[in-house]
Amino acid sequence: MPLMKVEKISDTVCLVGLSPATREHVMSEPPGVEIWSLNQGHSVLSDAAMQRMTRWFQVHPWEAMSRRQNPEVSHIEWLQSCQIPLYLEHERPEVPSGVKYPYEAVCSTIGSNYFATNSICYMTALAIHEGFKTIKVYGVDMAPKDISDGYARPCMEFLLGFAV
Repeated sequence: MPLMKVEKISDTVCLVGLSPATREHVMSEPPGVEIWSLNQGHSVLSDAAMQRMTRWFQVHPWEAMSRRQNPEVSHIEWLQSCQIPLYLEHERPEVPSGVKYPYEAVCSTIGSNYFATNSICYMTALAIHEGFKTIKVYGVDMAPKDISDGYARPCMEFLLGFAV
């Protein structure tokens, strides 16, 4: 059972990726909408944006994610001190706000596990699962740069079509 209670506070959710071109545009959203971000976004998003976050996502396997971290970003420490619901692959005792991502339930809603291509897709799939009426996306650049984009972009297109 999660230590942190997750409550949906709006019918609108803004998913914020790390692409600098549009990530801060989320600040034009009115107060009260849900704003979710991910991974090491805490190291690049403005303080004002961080104060508005309602949920966070770090759904990569913990051990692999931990090995890749730049110590200057203090990501593990940030995760451990996060004060909002923090979706993880599995709950971890050292992350008090950790919530296990509801993978099976989301798979059931979507009808497959196709969303398991990247973190933004996990976020989008959860927003669909929770029945948000409006899903907005900021800071997500899926122009093909490497092999992972070859999987993520079609998945995101599928999910956004599913949401409509």
